[in-house]
Amino acid sequence: MEKLITIRTFSKSIDFEMAKSYLESCDIDCFGKNEIINRAYIDLVDGGIQLQVRAEQVEEAIKLLFEKGYLKAEDYEPTSEMKWMEKILNYFKKK
Repeated sequence: MEKLITIRTFSKSIDFEMAKSYLESCDIDCFGKNEIINRAYIDLVDGGIQLQVRAEQVEEAIKLLFEKGYLKAEDYEPTSEMKWMEKILNYFKKK
């Protein structure tokens, strides 16, 4: 079984479809994790639709998404919740 890597998560299915279609036009194999359930039960699935690609195509897919504006540097920055959790974990690691 091939390893799939999530390179972007979308809360709106139209945004997911646009990015997926673009990558597929560039010969990148794409898959949507939680795609069907997210369409049926909007906002029920945490994290939305995950755009996944084969491990060997990750770098090319990310490069293409950056070039067309589907990805931005801030998409890879931790959220304020993640930063807060990291502070707490670091506090307990020191003890």
